[in-house]
Formats: sequence, C-alpha cells, structure tokens
Amino acid sequence: MNTHLDSHKKELSYQVGHGGNKMRRLSKFVSKAIYPVVISIMIFAIFANFLIIAQDLFAPLKIVEGDSMKPTIQSNDAVLVTSVNKDQLKEGDIVVFKDPEDPEQSIVHRVIGLEETRGSRYAITKGDGNEIRDPFMIPLADVWGKVSVRLPYAGLFLNYLRSMPGFLTCVVCPFLLVFLYLVVRFYLETGSSSLLFRELIPNP
Repeated sequence: MNTHLDSHKKELSYQVGHGGNKMRRLSKFVSKAIYPVVISIMIFAIFANFLIIAQDLFAPLKIVEGDSMKPTIQSNDAVLVTSVNKDQLKEGDIVVFKDPEDPEQSIVHRVIGLEETRGSRYAITKGDGNEIRDPFMIPLADVWGKVSVRLPYAGLFLNYLRSMPGFLTCVVCPFLLVFLYLVVRFYLETGSSSLLFRELIPNP
C-alpha cells in the first residue's frame, strides 16, 4: 500500500514538475515579450494623467480654437505656455492673454507693438491670420505667458482625454491591463508550486 502511494506521489511529482517547467517557460516568455508592452502602456497612462492634471491645475497647455493665428498656429493645435518677465516682452512674441470681452477665455495672438500710457505698459496684438490688429490694447499685467512650443493638432487628443470615453480608454484601461498582467504573471510563477502542494498534501 505504501509502495503504491509512494509511486503515485512520484508520478504526481513528475507531472507537476513537468508542468512547472512549462509554466516557468511561459512565465519567461510573458516577462520578455509582454513586459516591454506593459511598461509602454503604463508610461502612456502616466503621461495621459499628467496632461489632464497639468491642464486642469497648472494650465501650461492651451488648446487653440479658431484660425486667427494661421498659418503659424492652426485650430486644434495645443501650445505650451511659459511664464515670462513682462519687461522682457518684445515685438514678435506670441502671447496668451485674457479676452477683454470675456475674462474666462484666453486669446493667443502676436505682439506687434508695445506702448506706454500714463505709466502703464500695453501690448498691441494681432492674429497672424487677421488683416487688422486687435481693437484693444492689452495691459501687460493681463498677459498670462508666452507661447514656447506648438504641438500640432494635440488639442484633439487633449479634448478626447478630457471626455469620458477618452478617460476610460487612455487612463482606466491601461491600469486594468497592467493589473491583469501582474495577476497572470503571479499565477505563472506560483501556480506550479501551489498545485504540487495541493496534490501531495490532500485535504483531510
């Protein structure tokens, strides 16, 4: 009886060990082939989160709507806005400033002149695609910043990120895929030993 039991245990050990080798090979394949993809997805998700947070909190990215700055800046481009010393503004700079008619909105136009009136400095602005200058002068205090980088059509992606489908696709799903990868890898690395433990030590 004991001989038969020992033989059965050896057979189970061989089967489990053979299966364990397959599991280990599969685990190595998952690690080598899928790991870089998972890391890329994770980096993309982190970058997407950064864009959402940056746009909401720090607002260095502005989405351009309209054609007033064509051909320099197109509609649906995104621009990176950096702070600038107001005394260092000069003609030719592309700036972002509050819309005098709607302070909740911003305008991206080029400085074509500077003027000082009653001790205050003003910027004269114009859109590259407009035939005439803006009908107002902008106090330098109302200039939010200077455009340093243009990201062609990135505004489409940013608007998509801020939508619910975009958030689910670009933020939630990547994190779920990473979690699934970790679960599968954990199973592949520990599944064979767990199976051996269950077979050799039966439930009472």
